Amino acid sequence: MGLPKAVAVTGVTFDKLGSRTNIKKRGGYTSSDKSGANIFDVEDLAVAIIKFDNGAALTVETSFSLNTKTNSGNIELFGTKAGAKLDPKLEFYTEQNDYLVDVTPAFNTELSFEGLFEGEIAHFIDCVANGTKCISPAEDGVELMRIIDGIYESAKTGKEVIL
Repeated sequence: MGLPKAVAVTGVTFDKLGSRTNIKKRGGYTSSDKSGANIFDVEDLAVAIIKFDNGAALTVETSFSLNTKTNSGNIELFGTKAGAKLDPKLEFYTEQNDYLVDVTPAFNTELSFEGLFEGEIAHFIDCVANGTKCISPAEDGVELMRIIDGIYESAKTGKEVIL
């Protein structure tokens, strides 16, 4: 998208499900408090809408504790010429010959985290050792934290936050 600047965020967070101590074999978040108190101060669901200066919008939904049968993770993109979904295989949705079509690539496009962190570490070492330009500079992290802080502020106040 050309690195548009985030201009506004709206967010909501919930901590209703993860603290259920009555659920057996639930896994998930466990308090590290040694006193035996069950401190649960982590949200189990966060939802945000991020608006950008180029008119684009990004919706993020993330959770580690939901009333659902299975865990899932997917990425969906929607544009004016096509859409795409990665869940875990890649699919495209577009138009051809005046028909809406699903296009599935012939090569293996299944989402995998295998080797992901090793690649990040190798890139970092390459940057330090060889002066290679970092693909994720510190400025990107600062911008991301500005967005995340805005989301939490919006969740706290119940209002959109202008960045």
